Amino acid sequence: MAVAELCLFPLGTETPSVGEYLEPVLEVIRRSGLKYKLCPMGTVVEGSVEEILELVKACHEAILKAGAERVVISLRIDDRTDKPLTIEGKMRV
Repeated sequence: MAVAELCLFPLGTETPSVGEYLEPVLEVIRRSGLKYKLCPMGTVVEGSVEEILELVKACHEAILKAGAERVVISLRIDDRTDKPLTIEGKMRV
């Protein structure tokens, strides 16, 4: 199990507001079945690396379909083999 932080930035839009481009992305994340947590500057998801990469591809397609002419994707994946990873575990201080 891995934990990843995903941020998509739509470019080539007529307005600085991005909600209309990100709402379809959030719907893809909701429907993915992966555990997730929305954060102010991105979304954290939990799943296998393969599931996370499939989700990134689906999010990429969704934001382009929503009308973004260009998209920048920031993705960080933490994949450990020595112990289980969870979103909650990563948030403990």
